[in-house]
Amino acid sequence: MSNAKVQTAGETPTRHAEREHPAALTKHAAELRAHLAEGATGGAIVVGRSGSGRRVAIEEALAHLPAPAKVVHLSGSAYAARMRHGALTFLLSQLTANQQGASRHELVHGLARLLCPEGKRTIITLGSPTLIDAESAAILAQLAAMRKIALVAVCERLADLPEDMLALHRSGQLPRVTVPSMNLIETRTFLEAEIGGPISIFAAAALWHLTHSNRDLLHELVRDLVADGKLTLEDGCWVFAPGSIRFGPALMAYRARALAGLDHGERCLLRALAIGGPVTAAELRRADLVDDLAGLRSRELVTVGEAPVGSIGITVPILGHMLRDMEDEHQEEVDQTTARLHADEHASRILTEVRGMQELGNQEALVAVVDDFADCGGFSTEAWQADAVRQAAILKTGVETLCALGERKRAEKRLSRATAQLMAALQEHPDEAQLNRAAQLLHVKSARIALLDTHAEAVPDLLATATRAAHANPSTAVATSDGRTRPIEGTTVGTVWETEALHFKALAVEAEAWAMTARQREAVLVVQRILSDIEGLQLTGVLDQVMTPSDCADIECTLLRVQLLAGEWQSAAEAAAGLAAGRYADPRSIAYGELVAGLLKALSGEADAALGMLLPSLHQLTASVDAAELAVVEAAIAYCMADQERNSEAVELLLRSPRITERDMPLTFFSWAAEIFSSLAVARMDNSQAAAVRLMALADKARDHGTTTLEMNSLALALRFGRSDVASRLGSLCNSAPGPAASGFLSLSRGTLESDPSLIAQGLEELADHGLMLYAVEDGNALFSALGHKDRRRVFAAMVRSRDDRGPGTATESVPAGHADDKPAWLDQLTKREAQVAQRVIAGMSNSDIARLSGVSVRTVEGHLYQVYSKLQVRNRQELTSLDRASRGTVEAR
Repeated sequence: MSNAKVQTAGETPTRHAEREHPAALTKHAAELRAHLAEGATGGAIVVGRSGSGRRVAIEEALAHLPAPAKVVHLSGSAYAARMRHGALTFLLSQLTANQQGASRHELVHGLARLLCPEGKRTIITLGSPTLIDAESAAILAQLAAMRKIALVAVCERLADLPEDMLALHRSGQLPRVTVPSMNLIETRTFLEAEIGGPISIFAAAALWHLTHSNRDLLHELVRDLVADGKLTLEDGCWVFAPGSIRFGPALMAYRARALAGLDHGERCLLRALAIGGPVTAAELRRADLVDDLAGLRSRELVTVGEAPVGSIGITVPILGHMLRDMEDEHQEEVDQTTARLHADEHASRILTEVRGMQELGNQEALVAVVDDFADCGGFSTEAWQADAVRQAAILKTGVETLCALGERKRAEKRLSRATAQLMAALQEHPDEAQLNRAAQLLHVKSARIALLDTHAEAVPDLLATATRAAHANPSTAVATSDGRTRPIEGTTVGTVWETEALHFKALAVEAEAWAMTARQREAVLVVQRILSDIEGLQLTGVLDQVMTPSDCADIECTLLRVQLLAGEWQSAAEAAAGLAAGRYADPRSIAYGELVAGLLKALSGEADAALGMLLPSLHQLTASVDAAELAVVEAAIAYCMADQERNSEAVELLLRSPRITERDMPLTFFSWAAEIFSSLAVARMDNSQAAAVRLMALADKARDHGTTTLEMNSLALALRFGRSDVASRLGSLCNSAPGPAASGFLSLSRGTLESDPSLIAQGLEELADHGLMLYAVEDGNALFSALGHKDRRRVFAAMVRSRDDRGPGTATESVPAGHADDKPAWLDQLTKREAQVAQRVIAGMSNSDIARLSGVSVRTVEGHLYQVYSKLQVRNRQELTSLDRASRGTVEAR
């Protein structure tokens, strides 16, 4: 009837808790432990979604009680809930026959004597409050109120509690402990503990999204993915490999539980949502299926968003994947329900399929599905008229995937042909809002591809053709640095956009075009304006009514590129960190954020932190055949390895791809950065002259492509390598293209031409304040030869300030080696790499932590540590720490 389990808690932590418990749950376990240890409360209510870690928090709290306690785990059932005292069957069986037949008052006191011998109360956990009969609930609540037991009731919401327990909570005798679902960082930690090794951010984000951060589902899904080869090891890092998913028995059981108890109509609707994708409330009403929604909502199988953007879809995406794979005797009715919900059933099915492939990183298969769809009448004039919004979504996904695979020309042809068919449909129905919305999306996407091909001059014309009508738009004014407002003179001004998301996307793409040329300052103002508007919508609680999370992620990724091009690397680092932390549950934007954050770490001279981010990204990009970003990641890693004196590995990576300047390819920020990293790696390997020659070729290529921003950056870096002859050219560019970095570059130019060290120091300080520490790092920097000690300290202070602004844990080496006033003498006996390992050991880091941060194996760390011990004549970590403490004491005494 009811299940009960007895254990003793408070002696030693359980192995399960040690293995699964992420650090962020500690505070919830500590809060619960405090309520159970003291007698001031009758226990606690643990509230959290299924799979959020409620069970682990309870286990840890029980494992760390100050004194051992008897614990009884009660779990009701649907059968026991219909019986009087059904949930207490196990406890009542321990009473004598006379006590069992007594009145309720005597029964309570009998249980009190049983459960609280010698004043030591038993802890009772109740895992299913909804499956407990009223009498059992009343008795447990009374025992908790008498302090004879410590009751721990676990539920997803307070409304699930029986009335007596809810009354105790309202009186303060059963305080609430809320355990939220795991965030992305906690999920990644959990997954690495499960599979015993590092995992790429894309794989972690995909699993976090697919399971809706459910720990139990994650545990089962990871096992299936590893067994099936979908989650595979790539040079010691777990990554997502292309291919579909085959589900094991445990996940099939989860699917069966989700479908159990649903009536026929609810089951058909749930499967129709899995096959055809999310629908709006209007589509559901039109199909007369609103009544079937209530049961699905009550069991939280679907989520219902806000109108007009919000939609009704399956809560846990992996359930949708499983439901699409199943077939039953009612398949025909499911197909009929799907057809009733969608104007173009075929397009809806294809869109769901390609989005599922996108979630799994199955890019080549996605392209094949979109090609087949186009060959079967997709993107034709008739198809656009049937369901323009879903047609546009399929095309957008296919084009973005082709670009990621490095096939921009193919993407451009696909987009051009589809746009021509759409415009033919618009000629027949010029006032159709859905057609206009699709047309605007396609023109914005065309403008973005023009930027990828370094055709910034084509962007205004492409955006101009996207607009349906022109009216006054007062929201296109931005604040300037002096506090005034003025209108932005751009193509998107004075135009009507079908949605706010399209308006922001168009603004962001146009700002990216400006940032590539000579309007950097205006581009930064647009970024500030869009971010301010999004924040305002979020604060007023209407953001989800205007834009989807996917729209917001797309917009912020574009704004991130604008900040990179405009020289606002400090702001870009903060934005990238926000995306990488999972601001939006979109694995692509999360992976993009971490990649950009790693590149900026490398550009800032923080090689170890950069490798910790970029190596997993490299393994993931290699496995998923993502060509668009692979070159820059390889070049960045090569530079970091050269910085760590791992020259053979650096050369191997540099030889994989030919130089950017020798290929007929577009010049974007990523391709520019790839050449910059390659040049820096060459300079690190004692060939600064060759690096300067490469930089001049890069600057000339940027000039030929009209990318003023990248030309300025290339010339400034050439100046850093001692090419003082470029100072005049750099100064002219800075005067014609003012922007955040232009002022610092101009100071470098003038300081070099006038031989003024203070101007050079001022320029380096300004650049460091904007996060462009690439130019302010002393190693290999010819600009420092003109600076005195005071000016150098001024630049170092700006670097420290800039790194500190990024938050704790980001500044790895604030003062360059050799310039710290308290540098211990023993460091001089070690190589740079050995010194880094030694300092991290002294800081308390384990070998595995050092390996992950440095991007090397644990065996390599152990080898360096052995050399440290041998050279310094110490035997272990304690002696190394004592040596460091003594050395620093000597320095201070001096």
